[in-house]
Amino acid sequence: MLAIDTRVKLILFVLVNFMVFGLKNIYLGMICFGAICILSLFMGQKKHVIKYVIIYAVTMTVQYLSQFTPKTIFSLLSVFTLFVRVMIPVMLFSSVFISTTKVSEMIAAMFSMKMPRSLVITFAMTLRFFPTFSEEMHNIYAAMKLRGINISLKNVFTRPLLLFEAMLVPIIMRSASIAEELSASAVTRGLDNPSPRSSFVRFRITAFDVTVLALFLMLFVVLFYCKYRLYGRI
Repeated sequence: MLAIDTRVKLILFVLVNFMVFGLKNIYLGMICFGAICILSLFMGQKKHVIKYVIIYAVTMTVQYLSQFTPKTIFSLLSVFTLFVRVMIPVMLFSSVFISTTKVSEMIAAMFSMKMPRSLVITFAMTLRFFPTFSEEMHNIYAAMKLRGINISLKNVFTRPLLLFEAMLVPIIMRSASIAEELSASAVTRGLDNPSPRSSFVRFRITAFDVTVLALFLMLFVVLFYCKYRLYGRI
């Protein structure tokens, strides 16, 4: 397992988003996805890679089979599979990014890159919100099952309003509570302090970091040059 500097991962995240959303061509997209898979394997995230490769393969299979369906269904499936195919590389890199990066490292890296304080605080709160919200969702569903209102086809068709109420009300209440707790935590940690921050986290760019960044920059240029040769525009 090889570690990558958090600042380099931030730059790679931006590059990946530009490549994924700028390259709609299926073959160029596959090359981009393959590069992200290789990098994720180097970072020791084999489980994430396997999961998203399977999803990608299923999506490509659906896209291929959709051409044998009626035109209306083909159009709907084409839009859906394009969206999923474009999002999978971003979701893979995001999963790897979150798995290999602590929130404290992320905040320290963003401050060291002189990013706006408002952006850093928003990003940090977002990273902390979703894991907590996911845990709360599991608790809400467990409580629903105890009341016999679990999500099933029978309940969806026979008690849709009750099912909707049992999910929506706790989600809204807990979301507001989580937001308040995170805000209090941020103030306690001094994130809103305008003074320069100190940090125990020390960053060091290694030869591996430089190599990875250089390779992705080269890939970025090559793929967009290929797109220009194919379509006559960037």
